[in-house]
Amino acid sequence: MKTELVKLSQIQVNGANPRIIKDDKFAKLVNSILDFPKMLELRPIVVDDTFVSLGGNMRYRALSFIADMPFDDLKARLCDIRGFQKKTEAEKEALIAYWERWQDNPTAPIIRAADLSDAEQKAFIIKDNVGYGEWDYDMLANDWEAEDLEDWGLDVWQSDNNGGGGTGESSKPANGSLTDRFVIPPFSILDTRKGYWQARKKVWRELIGDMGESRNDTLITSPEIKYKDIYQKTREHRESLGLSFKEYLDKYVPEEVKEREASKVLSAGVSLLDPVMAELICRWFGLEKCKTFDCFAGDSVFGYVSAYLGNEFTGIELRPEQAQLNNERVEGMAACYICDDGQNVGQHIEPNSMDLLFSCPPYYDLEKYSDLENDASNQGTYEEFLTILTNAFKSALGCLKENRFAVIVVGDVRDKKTGFYYNFIDDMKRIFKENGAALYNELILIETGASTALRAARYMESRKVAKMHQNILVFYKGNTKEIKNNYKKIEYASEDLELFRVDSGDEPAED
Repeated sequence: MKTELVKLSQIQVNGANPRIIKDDKFAKLVNSILDFPKMLELRPIVVDDTFVSLGGNMRYRALSFIADMPFDDLKARLCDIRGFQKKTEAEKEALIAYWERWQDNPTAPIIRAADLSDAEQKAFIIKDNVGYGEWDYDMLANDWEAEDLEDWGLDVWQSDNNGGGGTGESSKPANGSLTDRFVIPPFSILDTRKGYWQARKKVWRELIGDMGESRNDTLITSPEIKYKDIYQKTREHRESLGLSFKEYLDKYVPEEVKEREASKVLSAGVSLLDPVMAELICRWFGLEKCKTFDCFAGDSVFGYVSAYLGNEFTGIELRPEQAQLNNERVEGMAACYICDDGQNVGQHIEPNSMDLLFSCPPYYDLEKYSDLENDASNQGTYEEFLTILTNAFKSALGCLKENRFAVIVVGDVRDKKTGFYYNFIDDMKRIFKENGAALYNELILIETGASTALRAARYMESRKVAKMHQNILVFYKGNTKEIKNNYKKIEYASEDLELFRVDSGDEPAED
C-alpha cells in the first residue's frame, strides 16, 4: 500500500464510525495539525475504494475545519499555540506560508484499503481506535513538558488503574483546586515523578511564579545538561565534524537558540523547593493556622505555600536581592522575609513562639549562592560550613515551642577533592539531637530524572551513581506522647486508601 495525495473534497466522512470527539479535544487536534502538518504524512487517512474514511475520521474533520478558516484567523490561532511560539522566525514564516498555499488547494495524504473485505473494513474501524497499551507516566513526567502533552491532546495524568491518581473520579483531591483536601500516601517514599504529584506541582508553580530567577545557573554548569536537547540532536553532526560539544555550541549555535534552550531547564538549574513537598510538610507536621519559620529561607516557595494554607511565615534570608524578590512575591500574604544571617534568627523571633520549623539549608559547596563571607555555601572548609548550620539551628530550636516538629530537607554531598561523601545527613541528625530535637521520621523524596541520564554516563566513569533523591528529616522537640493531643487526626476517605496499596498487596505494618 502506498500513500497518495488527494484533494480533501474527494474524501467522505464515515457516518458509521462510532468514534466521537469532544469540542476541547477537537480544538487540540486542530492545533496539533496546524503546528505539525508533517504528522499527516506519517499518519495518512485510510479510505475504501469509494474514498470513505475507515481510519482518520477526526483528522479529516480537523482538516475540513482548517480549510474553512479565514486565513487571518488561522494565523492568529497559530500564534497562540505553544509549539509555534517555540519555533524560530524562519520556521514560523515557512509554516504560515505552507498553510496559505494549502488553503488554496486543500489536500490530504491517504492509503487505500482496497484489499480488505467488508467484514475486515468494519473490524478495522474499531481496531484502529482501540488503545491496548498504557502510558508510562514516569517517563512522560521526566522527558516531556506537561503543557506540551496537554496541547497535543493527551490526558496527561489520567488514572492507570494502579491507584496512581489522575483525572479519574478517585483522584479529584490531587487535581482539584488548592482548596480541596489533598492526600499523598503517608509512606516514607515520596515520589515526585507520579502523575498526581506533577499535576499538583504545576498548579502550585503557576500560583507562586518562582522559577529561581535570582539563582539561575548556580547549579547547572555543564553545557550538556544546560542545552540537553541540542546535545542529543547534534550528536551525529558533531562526531562527523570532530568537534566537542562546547566547540560546536560556540561555532554553530546562535545565542538566541542557546538562550531558548537554557530557559527549558531554568527550574532545574537551581535547587528550587518542591511546592507539593512544602504543602505536605505544612499539612502533616504543622497545626491549623500556625506560625512557621525558616532560618535559611532561600526561594519564596515555602513561605508562599505556608501563607496560602492560612499560616503565618517568617523567613531569614542572607541575600538582599532574594529577600526583596521573595517579599514582592508574598506581598499581601501573612509572610515576610527578613534579610539577615540565619545564625541571628533568635534576634528576630521570640523564644518558644513558633509551631513549625522548616528549612532546606545549603548543601555546602554544591551550589554557591553568593560571595558573602557569612554565606554557608561560601565557606572554606566543611567544618566551617557545619559551624554556621549548628549556630543557626541551635538558635532556631530555641524559637520553636515545645511539642512541635522541625523538618529539614538535606542531601549528602561529595568532597570535590576525594569524591567521598561528607555524611552530611548524619551530621544534621547529630546537630538536632544535641540541641534537644531527636529524629522522629525520615522520608525519601524521589526526584524527576530529566537530565540524570546525561550526568549518569559521566559519573559512572569514576563509578559514582547519579543521585535522584533527597532526605526529609523530621525532628521532634518535646514529649512524643503529646503528639496525639496537639495534632488532629488526618481522615482519609475510602477512595484515598486505594493510593496506599503497596505493590505486594500486603498491608503496611504498624510501628
